[in-house]
Amino acid sequence: MIHFLETQIANNEGFMVQNGKIYLVMTIVSIILIGLFIYVASIDKKVAQLEKK
Repeated sequence: MIHFLETQIANNEGFMVQNGKIYLVMTIVSIILIGLFIYVASIDKKVAQLEKK
């Protein structure tokens, strides 16, 4: 049973890498994370300005 699961995991990893889709997924995840960091930084800047007032 464990051997079967290990084989399935290996096949799934190979599938993503073979088709080059792993790079697309990582690019999309990176873009989303960068966008979130920029959004949080802008909110922090606005809150800091409100705290000064």
